[in-house]
Amino acid sequence: MTRTKLCAAAMAVALLAGSSFSAGASWQGTFYYYSDEGVLVGGWTAGCGEADGRWGVETDNKQFVQGCRPAS
Repeated sequence: MTRTKLCAAAMAVALLAGSSFSAGASWQGTFYYYSDEGVLVGGWTAGCGEADGRWGVETDNKQFVQGCRPAS
């Protein structure tokens, strides 16, 4: 009985670690913030190394674009 519980606990930990890793990877990208008129007023890039940062104004009207743009 103890072996079964130990094996189940190890599998649960491995499952949680795997889902945590994939959730972190999905946050690479940029939020673009728009005004009520649809004008781009800000941005926030995360998980992209040197490109990380914020500029402008944060609004509730936002769009997320996954992935990092190559450095130009």
